Amino acid sequence: MKKILSNLISWMRRFLSGSFYIRHSFWQTYPTLFAASVEPKYMIPGLKKAQTLNLANLPDSCSSMTPQGLTITEEFLLISAYCHQHQHHSVIYVLDRVTGTHIKTVCLPDLPHVGGLAYDSRYQKIWISNKAGENAAVATITLADIKNYDQREGRSIVYQQKFALKELPRASALTYDHGYLVVALFSLKQAGQIVCYPIDYSGSLAGATDLLATPIKTTTSLLESASGTLVIPPKIQGVTFYKNFLLLSRSWGKQPGKIFVFDIHKTTDFSDLGQAKQIIATPPYLEQIIVEGEQLFALFESGAAAYRKKTPLVMKEILQLNLNQLLND
Repeated sequence: MKKILSNLISWMRRFLSGSFYIRHSFWQTYPTLFAASVEPKYMIPGLKKAQTLNLANLPDSCSSMTPQGLTITEEFLLISAYCHQHQHHSVIYVLDRVTGTHIKTVCLPDLPHVGGLAYDSRYQKIWISNKAGENAAVATITLADIKNYDQREGRSIVYQQKFALKELPRASALTYDHGYLVVALFSLKQAGQIVCYPIDYSGSLAGATDLLATPIKTTTSLLESASGTLVIPPKIQGVTFYKNFLLLSRSWGKQPGKIFVFDIHKTTDFSDLGQAKQIIATPPYLEQIIVEGEQLFALFESGAAAYRKKTPLVMKEILQLNLNQLLND
């Protein structure tokens, strides 16, 4: 009888997954976060299967795509994802910003971890985390190319530019703020870093050499920031700004995530959590966060095949939060 009852409860939990049972668990565990949640919520595409290219550059489907980066344009919500098995090209999912409908999947020309996306509305350009040998890099595609891309053609989109960065080994997270591309480094045990790079009048990184316009045998030219680096806590997955606040998302493994809120005017050391104005607990596997107006959007990777069985609190949708309520709780 006990076994039958246990099986029934397990079935009910699976049946109610994503609705009452899971939502109730989220609210109980993370009351501050979910009390600030608002509609609409955007379902993350490709968690079971995504259309992309394989290592032979042939059209293929991938069942291990893992969401990483997030940004918002005037019309779209963009989510980047990489193949956890490293057997397929990375992708960007394009969603309608109003309805949340998945419009298309854009296949990238390579296999980066794509830990961050950023959108420069002035030049209508999307910045993408990338690599250049032992250094971090960022690549760009235009919003027009996103609009014109037809995934039925079975090809990858083309990067417009690529820049190598001197200070960082990886571009783990990106954001755009007031004419600067802000790049963050995830570090597991040591402090991470944030570096700011100004964007010039042409929409490129000021003083940078475009690797795609450089002869192949030429030594890679690394861009050095004039601003230096800012030390941040370990395990940072996302960075964004809201008014006078710096918000950092932290996550590692199946432990609960965190959002650290620092008052920029009052903080002297952004790696010192004791100086954080607020620390907000989140479900595990939190990735990029982004501010748009008065809302905070949070992306999780727990719905991906590599992680969905590691936590009972699986987030298959982007969480949208009212910042006035979240930061006043």
